[in-house]
Amino acid sequence: MEEKFLNPKPRRDFLQAGLGIAVGGGISLGFAPNAEGAQTGWGDLQGRLIYDGPPPERKKLVVDRDIECCGKYDIRDESLMVGPEGGLANVFVYLRSRPSSISPDLAAAMSDHVLLDNRYCIFIPHCMTVWYPRQKLYIVNSDPVAQNVAFSPLGDRPANIILPPPPDPAAAVFWEFRRSQVAPVLVKCNYHPWESAYVLPRDNPYMVITDLNGVFRIEKLPAGRHEFQVWHERIGYLNTPQWPRGRFEVEIRPGSVVDLGTIRLSPALFQ
Repeated sequence: MEEKFLNPKPRRDFLQAGLGIAVGGGISLGFAPNAEGAQTGWGDLQGRLIYDGPPPERKKLVVDRDIECCGKYDIRDESLMVGPEGGLANVFVYLRSRPSSISPDLAAAMSDHVLLDNRYCIFIPHCMTVWYPRQKLYIVNSDPVAQNVAFSPLGDRPANIILPPPPDPAAAVFWEFRRSQVAPVLVKCNYHPWESAYVLPRDNPYMVITDLNGVFRIEKLPAGRHEFQVWHERIGYLNTPQWPRGRFEVEIRPGSVVDLGTIRLSPALFQ
């Protein structure tokens, strides 16, 4: 049966962001009850990352290809996105250790694809996760010019995909990852050098990306002690005094919500 998908309307917010984050503030570790998880042996992990300083204005990028199309957009650096209240977006937080089990509720609710849209001469979204082999990457060109999507996962086959403009059927393709990655993979467009994104393929669903409020929540983790990894594109592993090499361990109790609280990150380390 032919697979058809509807493209959600993209949203582009040009918020002020800065040139770096770094050493952390205090972490408040708390537990809250979760009645559903108590019956099934699952718990949640949540927290909030704050850029602890005034974010510099985002740099306007040089657009020197397909200027008739791409030149009309205000294309700016997305490598550090800070929300209006200081939330640090696009930080990957994911389970580093292998889970003892995976919640069947997560498996049942997971979509079978993740959309990477070439639109407005950028990649949307800028950061994404893929639970392979359950999910495929669905790559779409929504622009009236040809696009290219290229990435090289460690130990996996590289991609160099040419996408003609729509309505050509070749303007949308599926891609399947074959190996879990220890860190997000850079996605580039060889036609438009300013375009970049990051995708994290993992063999389990326990991974999230912070939103513009800096908030993250990993749901329905199996009870037990787990190690997590924190990664941001400006520096890679988010190394702080509390998180050496961007790693931390947490005990997940059945029916609990482990709240790391608000973690404040200084701009100094990234400058």
